[in-house]
Amino acid sequence: MLKDGRRYDIMLYTVVINMKNPNALIAMAQVAQNAKNPYEAFCEYIKYCIFSNVSDTMELSEVRTAVGQEFGLYIPHNVLMKCLSYIRDEGVVTFDTHQIKRVGTFDTEAFDRDRATYRETETAIIKALMQYVSKYGREWTVEHARELLIRVLDRSGLAYDIFLHEGSSANGVCEPTISESEIAELLPDDEEIDPSDIISQPLFTDDYFVGKFIEEVLAGDTVQKDYLMKICEGLMLCVGTYQLPAASNNGCAPQINGTKFFFDTKLLLRFLGCANEAAVSAARELVTIIQNAGGKIYYYPQTLQEMERAFENAAKSLSHGYSPVDNEMRLYAIRIQNRPAIINAKKASLTKELASSNIHPAPHETFTENERIRFGFDQADLQQYMHNNLPWESQVIDNDALAIWETHMRRQGNYSEYCGTKEQLPVFVTTNSRLIGIALKFRENRSKTTSLYGWKHNRLPVITDIRLTCRLWSPSDNGERMSMLYLTANTVAAKRPTKRYLNSIRDLAIQLSKQVPEYSEICLSEYFDDTVTDAVLEHTKGEEDRLDISTFATSIAELSEWKAKEQEEITNQVQTERDNKIAELNQQTDNIIRGAVESNKDRLGHVGLILRMILWWPALVALLFAGIGSALSWIIGSWGFVWITLLPIVVKGFEMVFASKFLEKAMLKKYMPKAEAEFDKRIERNLRPAEQPYKETIIQQVKKETSLWMKCQSLVNS
Repeated sequence: MLKDGRRYDIMLYTVVINMKNPNALIAMAQVAQNAKNPYEAFCEYIKYCIFSNVSDTMELSEVRTAVGQEFGLYIPHNVLMKCLSYIRDEGVVTFDTHQIKRVGTFDTEAFDRDRATYRETETAIIKALMQYVSKYGREWTVEHARELLIRVLDRSGLAYDIFLHEGSSANGVCEPTISESEIAELLPDDEEIDPSDIISQPLFTDDYFVGKFIEEVLAGDTVQKDYLMKICEGLMLCVGTYQLPAASNNGCAPQINGTKFFFDTKLLLRFLGCANEAAVSAARELVTIIQNAGGKIYYYPQTLQEMERAFENAAKSLSHGYSPVDNEMRLYAIRIQNRPAIINAKKASLTKELASSNIHPAPHETFTENERIRFGFDQADLQQYMHNNLPWESQVIDNDALAIWETHMRRQGNYSEYCGTKEQLPVFVTTNSRLIGIALKFRENRSKTTSLYGWKHNRLPVITDIRLTCRLWSPSDNGERMSMLYLTANTVAAKRPTKRYLNSIRDLAIQLSKQVPEYSEICLSEYFDDTVTDAVLEHTKGEEDRLDISTFATSIAELSEWKAKEQEEITNQVQTERDNKIAELNQQTDNIIRGAVESNKDRLGHVGLILRMILWWPALVALLFAGIGSALSWIIGSWGFVWITLLPIVVKGFEMVFASKFLEKAMLKKYMPKAEAEFDKRIERNLRPAEQPYKETIIQQVKKETSLWMKCQSLVNS
């Protein structure tokens, strides 16, 4: 029953993965080890149960029950049959419609040894958690610590499926179920707490401490971190595998090419960066998965209006010195240093930013009267039903009801699959799992409405973002990244401050600003920084009666010191980055110059030819004189003129005796200025655009590294 007296219809949740089972977490980790094909892990569990049984034969229902009891996994019928086919092909079992018989072998002892290794790690994590919270006066039992760890690991409720039929599956096998009140305890929602009950909240929840602990584990590189990530990956793999259709024998994700996905407000805000980093990354990952598979992402007009209102409310709160009411917007505000101008600019560029990522307004579609009669249902009826059963803002309810109705109409009554297929079945994607439950309950209470017959727990016009991700992702490619995103997002959600804590900090901040004038200049929203929360926790050790004005002032003083240190670190980092950038640019410049020099050195063209002629003039003149003397001797008939060949040799000999090289110097001094101008022009013509800014440097360096040029230059200067 809701706080205002409204009542929920009776609704059960199927425990598809019983996380309280002593072997469940281990089973999830083992599934992750077989990420490329999770069916292999399921096969191992089935074989273990078959070969642990006292009898050689088992009924199908007995195998499912045994796997559930031993591992906490309640395997769907289609998954069980696929696994049995694999096992039969291995020659391990035979089976007919109802009965399985073991014919091969399976090493159950080796399986138990592998499981024991995981159990040691799990035990170590639980003990470490208990030791961590003891610092804050929390003395937890092993059972309590494990339950809280599980609650944070599966904060999204992946281990549970909404169920309305008294826990009986299609093939007659009873599934374990829990009530709606029990699921509410497992998946608490602070947003739904009645204002009159805030005083009963603790300042720091048990989940908060678990989140802090996991955060520290993730900061390291340990076996414990690897184990937690494997649990989350295995959980996502199980959920994704369980949702695949029976006909999907290859285990591939559904085909979604051309399928329209309509995102809700919070999911789009996360994609735009308006949330904690993990939630933002997860939303962007989902967008990438959809678009890479050929899916198309849209938003309804009411969703756009809701996003604009979220920005307006956040900017208004910050401008009045308050932190945004929405927790994700609060975290975003902290990241942008609580500047309303940035939020207003974000709102102004909203549609443009989405369009740049190929996310567009929903294409307009009209429905004929015949279509409304054949496929439709009373939208106003759904709205009223949701108003009667959900404690949300009226406008939010109306928007969600319209989105569900329109998505339903676009499907034309086709619920053969959740989404995709060659029919390109659209789906509304939400971050709020409560919409799934409300849709199912609405269908159950409108059993005579024929257009709703296709609505089942795994066939609805609406799906949660996390379950859609589980259906579509490729674990072999990005399992580690996805499990880290999922785990981090759950950790951040677990650390969400309670409303009582936020109210207490606000009151203390106002009181402090009145007592100490210096603090009056501090924006109220800055007091909700996570650093302040950490400081408050350390000073109070989680004890509520220790949170007073003195403790708060000490925490704020530490925050000021921390921010001063942070600013210094930022300044140093900026300087280091600047120096590195300068060094990088200098290196790039050097590379450009070096490349140009290598391309142009020793390439003098005709200038080089002339310089070589000047340096080698004796040989050239001797050769010339020899030709002239020979010609004259031949004409006259006497070889007496051959002696003129010796003239340049004599002159050169004279130069060598006196080491003067006066003729080369004289010729070079006359020619070098012209040669230099020609060489400079030749180099400049060969330069590429990127090299032009460094023309003078390149020209000088080329001449220095051109050996013939430097030889001539040296001779001139001697």
